[in-house]
This record gives sequence, C-alpha cells and structure tokens, in this order.
Amino acid sequence: MAGGERRVQVLELLTANGLDLVRLCDRCLSELPKISGAGIAVMTTLPTRGIRYVSDKISGRVEELQFSLGEGPGLDAFEEGQPVLVADLADREHALRWPAFAADALVAGARALFAFPLRLGAINLGVLNLYRQRPGALTNEEHGQALVFADTATLLLLAEGLSAADDRYRLTAYDQRAVVHQATGMVAVQTGSTISEAFARLRAYAYGDDRTLAGVADDVVERRLRFDKLGD
Repeated sequence: MAGGERRVQVLELLTANGLDLVRLCDRCLSELPKISGAGIAVMTTLPTRGIRYVSDKISGRVEELQFSLGEGPGLDAFEEGQPVLVADLADREHALRWPAFAADALVAGARALFAFPLRLGAINLGVLNLYRQRPGALTNEEHGQALVFADTATLLLLAEGLSAADDRYRLTAYDQRAVVHQATGMVAVQTGSTISEAFARLRAYAYGDDRTLAGVADDVVERRLRFDKLGD
C-alpha cells in the first residue's frame, strides 16, 4: 500500500470514528474478520505502561503476560520500531525467543500474534497487538489494513494526550503506574537492590504467583507483602 493511499485511509477512519479509540478498535476487528482479538498497550519506558484497550479476555491476558514477563512480540515491536509478525507461536524459534511468553500465550488461547508499533516520527507511544486463535500469516491486504489502523490509533492517542476528553482513563492509568512505581521503590529499600532489580523481583513474583503486576504492587504498597520477609 502506497504512503499516499495509506494517509487517505487514515483520514477516512478519523472522519468516520472521530476521537473514539474503542470504536476504531471495534471497527478494526470487523474489517479483519480472521483476527480473533486486539489490544493496545501505551508505553514509554518500563515500568510505565498502561493497557488502553482489549477486546476480550485472551487479549487482556496477552497484554498482561508481556508486561509481567518483560518479553513478547509487542515489547520487541515497541523497542525496534517495526512490526513483529508471528504466524505461529508454537514454532520453536518463537519458543526460544520468548520462552515464558510463548508458552503462556498459547495456553491463554493465542496462536498467532501481530504487533504494530504506534509511532509518529520520533514519538513512540505503544503497540497495537492483534491475535488469532489459529496459526497463519497475515495476507498483504490484512497487513496493509493493520498498518492503517495502527497509524489512526497513534493519532487518536496523541489527541487524547492533548485533550481532556478522556480524563477518567488517564487518571486510572496514572494511578496504576503510580502504584507500580511506589511498590518498586519499596521493594528496592526492603531488599537493598537497585530500582531495575526491584522491578524484576516484583515482576517475577507476579509471574510465579500467577497474578497481575498491579495486584502484587498494591499488596506491597498496602504492606500486605514484604519482599524482605519472603521465605520466613
């Protein structure tokens, strides 16, 4: 798909859906019928991250796994600034690349995963993750459509950052990040470790206990869990 045609389609989507990101994602799924679900993760640098949209439980699990484990196609797409397309998570190469994520994502019900960075020039906002329950690569047409939706979602996220139209979401996302940041600092003090090491400990505990990172962080902040007391 040529750049000019892609821009025209982005403008058409913006005209049709306004500033409604959820409506845009729902339309993405309706126009890509072989895609089972979608998720949008907003990221800057870990542990600053928020899930902006998930279409179903499997999408939610895929997003949480990547955050908790620190690996997966979405994180690689964000860091590399280009799509990461996985036609079959069961392939050995993906099990080697993302050993924990690939296994757990398959158990969750995601067989193929396609991650598209949400970026505009030097601005990198997050990732659009599309999954399907059966293996199979995207067609050229599907790939082009996904790029259009990713470009449109990027513009909508930028608009949200400049608008007060979605204050409730931004407050919720901020609160979640704040809890993780606070808990990371507390774990660092409790264990005498660096912030990076503390975040890794927090993430590993969440994974080992099969819990969300936000839930474990909340326990730390509320002093229901201390990392210097583990094993006592």
